[in-house]
Amino acid sequence: METRVQYVLVGLFVIVLSAAGVGLSLWLAFGDITTDYRTYRIHMTESVSGLYRDAPVRYHGVEVGKVRELELDPTDPERVIVTVDIASDTPVRVDTLATLKVQGLTGIASVELTGGKVSSPLLTAGPGQEYPVIDTGPSLFSRLDNTLSEMADNLNRVAKDLHELLGADNRQAFSTTLDNLAALSETLAAQRDTLAQGSRDAARFFGAAAEAGEALPPLVEQLQAGTRSLEIMAEDFTATSQALRRQVETGGQGLDQVTDRLLPRVQRLLEDMHGLSGDMRRLIGNLEQDPGRLLHGEPERPPGPGEDRQ
Repeated sequence: METRVQYVLVGLFVIVLSAAGVGLSLWLAFGDITTDYRTYRIHMTESVSGLYRDAPVRYHGVEVGKVRELELDPTDPERVIVTVDIASDTPVRVDTLATLKVQGLTGIASVELTGGKVSSPLLTAGPGQEYPVIDTGPSLFSRLDNTLSEMADNLNRVAKDLHELLGADNRQAFSTTLDNLAALSETLAAQRDTLAQGSRDAARFFGAAAEAGEALPPLVEQLQAGTRSLEIMAEDFTATSQALRRQVETGGQGLDQVTDRLLPRVQRLLEDMHGLSGDMRRLIGNLEQDPGRLLHGEPERPPGPGEDRQ
């Protein structure tokens, strides 16, 4: 009797477990029938290797649909048309992008949706479109492939430039430059004493020029003072000459002989003083414009027409 009861319990357990398995299978197979989906299409120009039917479609990592169909575009074999079913409550907008995402090293791919501002309108089918078309963006592998291609091109250009830089002509020019530098170094080493003497001579010259520059302002001041004194003397002589002339005009014939001898001499003296004053003014002006004349003298006059430079 006890054995029969145990068989009944085992049978009931098997029946319940089988019913649970069948129910789970039915739920997995038809559980999404009640979900409302919208169909979209994605036009991809890169390889969709690893993407299959029923592959998941994720929106920011959350699964919102699946891939229904993959086919080549009959009008453009370079493009693959991916038809996807996405839950109707998913906000697919006009600025939403679809990219292909490969799961690690397994190579299994899925469709990843990103973007879509809240202010953007929802995506709808355009004129002549059976389903709305979601724009695509480059996948990670596509970006890596483009980056690696650009790096390879850059490396090729660098290698080509290096090859040209290290060519025979450039190597010869570089060797010649090194030889010239070595010869210049030897020449400088041989003329070391001459260069040192020239440096000392230049130092003495600049020292003398500095001393001359320091002595120039007092000299100019003295010349200016002398010029002013000559001008005062000229004015005094002028006044004296005028006084004598007035005496001659009013003093009578007794002074005729004196004035005949004195006035011409006074007049010549005044002219000489005026000339000396003008020369000193020109000297002061030349020194102010070019103090180096104290050291070097007057500049050499250029030869005139028909003259030869000595």
